[in-house]
Amino acid sequence: MQKLTAAQIRHTFLSFFQRHGHTIVPSSSLVVADDPTLLFTNAGMVPFKNLFLGLEQRPYTRATTSQKCLRVSGKHNDLEEVGSSPRHHTFFEMLGNFSFGDYFKADAIRLAWKLLTEDFQLPVERLWFTVFQGNDQVPADDEAAHLWVEAGASPDRVLRFGEKDNFWVMADTGPCGPAPRLPCTLAMTPPQCAPKGSTATTPTTWKSGTWCSCSSSAVPCSPSRALR
Repeated sequence: MQKLTAAQIRHTFLSFFQRHGHTIVPSSSLVVADDPTLLFTNAGMVPFKNLFLGLEQRPYTRATTSQKCLRVSGKHNDLEEVGSSPRHHTFFEMLGNFSFGDYFKADAIRLAWKLLTEDFQLPVERLWFTVFQGNDQVPADDEAAHLWVEAGASPDRVLRFGEKDNFWVMADTGPCGPAPRLPCTLAMTPPQCAPKGSTATTPTTWKSGTWCSCSSSAVPCSPSRALR
């Protein structure tokens, strides 16, 4: 596994998606303008909310960013985990690629696999792939499960989880949907479920969201729910 500086990781990520037709969009301000629902920018998709809601148009349909984020209150509050967990921060940069009516899940997963295994050279034996297992209202995300296998993942490393881990929702109303994730274990042992605030070494390297927005986050996982 390569040892890269933060600047090298940022450059590799943004350059990769620029080569694949994405416009590099500078990070917006931490203090959100013209949005009474947020005090601080807490995710990479925040500057694009109006595009997703159809309230704004821009001269590109693909974007990539390294967005400065702050999570100290509200739904995305990591304050209690800072210090006790090696994967939580209050202030961080979230790398993301976004599609606005252009490509969707198939290309998002294909690009994620190519970037992580070829450009970043992450060892495949340390990667796990999680998808939404479904519930009474939303069916299982079988499409994402098979797309990960099609990209090169072993079927026994594709795991299924519920709403907490693999279903993205920002509020009680509005856009939401299944969110496939790609955890990378820092140790060679398989990832295990971990209690809140633990020091489990299972940062999520990738999250492929409802709108093909892919961003970094952190969530524990377990190898016990393999693709059947």
